[in-house]
Amino acid sequence: MKNVKFYVLVVIFVVFSCESEQKNILVFSYSLQNDSIQKLKLNINKKGDLKIFKYQYSQDSIKSIDLKYNLDRDFLITDIDTFLVQKNPYKSKSLAFKMYQTKEVTSHNRALVFNESYGLLASLAVGADFIFLKDSLANNDKNVIFKEIFLNLNKVNIE
Repeated sequence: MKNVKFYVLVVIFVVFSCESEQKNILVFSYSLQNDSIQKLKLNINKKGDLKIFKYQYSQDSIKSIDLKYNLDRDFLITDIDTFLVQKNPYKSKSLAFKMYQTKEVTSHNRALVFNESYGLLASLAVGADFIFLKDSLANNDKNVIFKEIFLNLNKVNIE
């Protein structure tokens, strides 16, 4: 009887721990500045009230993007900054993404376009604009997505 209880507990533990982790999801990174495409691996873990998104570049194992999403208070933390949610979401064909900007708005504004289920869609900063997609994309489609995101970001900054 003790063995049955033990195995039931192990099965329950495995089921619940697997729900909070997603490993090695292939993501494509597209730059606005050039036509290069980089492959990344996305790993998602949940620890307490944080959901951690780690994007690891395939070509350079040292280079990575680490995001911590606070589930309770709806903000993002990177290695160097904190991003607060803005009013206007960006709506793609299938998902609504929230726009996040740094706490202090400067002349070089930084923004992240993010969805709790999907992860990071775009990182926008002066000279470092990227979109992150789980599917490959034609160059014209990439430019359309960038244009839509920038128009939406301008709405946020005007209001």
